Amino acid sequence: MFRHFKLIYPVPLSEPMRSRDSNAFLKETLRNSGLDVDNDFGIGRKIIRFFSFTYNMVILPISYPINYVIYRSEFPPELLLQSLQLCLNAWCFALKFFALIVYMNRLELANKHLDELDEYCVKPAEKRKVREMVAAVSRLYLIFVAVYGFYATSSLVDGLLHNRVPYNTYYPFVNWRVDRAQLYIQSFLEYITVGWAIYGSSATDSYPVIYVAALRTHILLLKDRIIYLGDPSNEGSTDPSYMLKTLVDCIKAHRTMLNFCDAIQPIISVTIFAQFIICGSILGVTMINMVWFADQSTRFGIVTYVMAVLLQTFPLCFYCNAIVDDCNEVADALFHSAWWVQNKRYHRTLIQFLQKLQQPMTFTAMNIFKINLATNINVAKFAFTVYAIASSMNLNQKLSIQQ
Repeated sequence: MFRHFKLIYPVPLSEPMRSRDSNAFLKETLRNSGLDVDNDFGIGRKIIRFFSFTYNMVILPISYPINYVIYRSEFPPELLLQSLQLCLNAWCFALKFFALIVYMNRLELANKHLDELDEYCVKPAEKRKVREMVAAVSRLYLIFVAVYGFYATSSLVDGLLHNRVPYNTYYPFVNWRVDRAQLYIQSFLEYITVGWAIYGSSATDSYPVIYVAALRTHILLLKDRIIYLGDPSNEGSTDPSYMLKTLVDCIKAHRTMLNFCDAIQPIISVTIFAQFIICGSILGVTMINMVWFADQSTRFGIVTYVMAVLLQTFPLCFYCNAIVDDCNEVADALFHSAWWVQNKRYHRTLIQFLQKLQQPMTFTAMNIFKINLATNINVAKFAFTVYAIASSMNLNQKLSIQQ
């Protein structure tokens, strides 16, 4: 992974760079998590894959219910709610991890479409924007890793300060409640194993925004090319064949973008649907814990957890909203591109292209929710609904009495 750190800064035009390099960090994390992108595993990689698949999709999701059954009388309210929010996230992560296994080939297909889009970037300014996009997306991914890593470490420190384990999963033959030695053993076991899952979740949660951000850059480049069609400084504006060829290239680029969306839509649809369903519940449980039961230091850990949860949906919803606006601007740019001075063949081609541009590129979650900021706000509203229901049931008093 360290060899990719040079990507966080735009490389000069003299060095080769492709749009697919924006997901170099992502591919490395997926490979380390056992999700093979290039099908180049040896024996060691197969062992990692077996451990990763078994732990992320089986052991981790069921460890929380097992823990509840065995130690149900030893859960104070704040620890129960903290464990419950992690349990919901673990189930969601298992589903997203499985979806990536099934649809992994679509990520490589999307990368091939990015390679095709790079072929239309011939001007130095366009190549420079691609390099800036690669640097920006690489930094965005490192933000995911930093936030997730900070949460994992802060949970460990907070747990040790309060004489409890950070994630409260179940380990046979180890009970942190018995003595301090077993507390330390289980804490560091959880930090390694659950931390491994958190490292993998930084990829399962960030891949949609990484690919969508790359797509948005090429949409903006397409808009610039269309604006240049009607620019008086365009030296080829008096050459009908040149103008038609340039317009056809814009149409081909747009078609490639639609193919890119078709490639990436199924996998984004499944994972973000699960995230929307679970995210509201997680935030609601987190709010209940923070307001009613958590002390000051625990609230700090909860805030870092909320930051990680919000990263799972907000950046993607923001970029999807921006893409819809960008698509509308592309259509406006085409309409104002001085098409009336061209020949009839150019007019017919432009009209067909303009009709196609009336349908902006949108992403949906299982064809139920549109992925945009409005949906993200509704998810946040659901968290307040969960808190209001718990308040009306006097859940804080009931849990305190049981304690």
